[in-house]
Amino acid sequence: MEDLIKLAEETKKLTAMIVEDREEDNQLMQSFFKNIFKSIYSATNGKDGLALYLDKKPDVVITDLIMPEMDGIEMCEEIRKVKPEQIIVVVSASDDIEKVSKTIALNITSFIYKPIETHKLIDSISNVVAKIKKNKTIETKSFTVTVPMDMYERIEDEAKEERISKNGIIIRALKKYYE
Repeated sequence: MEDLIKLAEETKKLTAMIVEDREEDNQLMQSFFKNIFKSIYSATNGKDGLALYLDKKPDVVITDLIMPEMDGIEMCEEIRKVKPEQIIVVVSASDDIEKVSKTIALNITSFIYKPIETHKLIDSISNVVAKIKKNKTIETKSFTVTVPMDMYERIEDEAKEERISKNGIIIRALKKYYE
């Protein structure tokens, strides 16, 4: 339980998207993750998941492999085209070697077999957080800057407080640095 509390302190700053076609599994994951992440988005197939991803740009994508309309592999391939470094966790009962090998080729961050064991899920999310904490990227129309997570949060807070863009906060900091 202590591990989960420590984990939640870090993940409460992040957003996640769950893509799972089985309604019961989708609801269970939403219920579990809503206590861990700042925001949870949910879709029931890869096609809707991709559209939601493009709209919300979550920090973490948690997906099943076998789904209607567009499977998890196809969705992950499309996400990789948009953001090659996207954190993706696959949660699947599939033992299809071809599908599992494709997740390796897609450089999936983590793979968890169903039925989900809570400690494995916590370990996986802990690894994801460690990877995200290294760097958080601020993307703007003009440029992309990679900054440590704590700096990203300060920039985001200042931008909200002053009602200006994150871009403006970064430009102001750069001007001060070069003065």
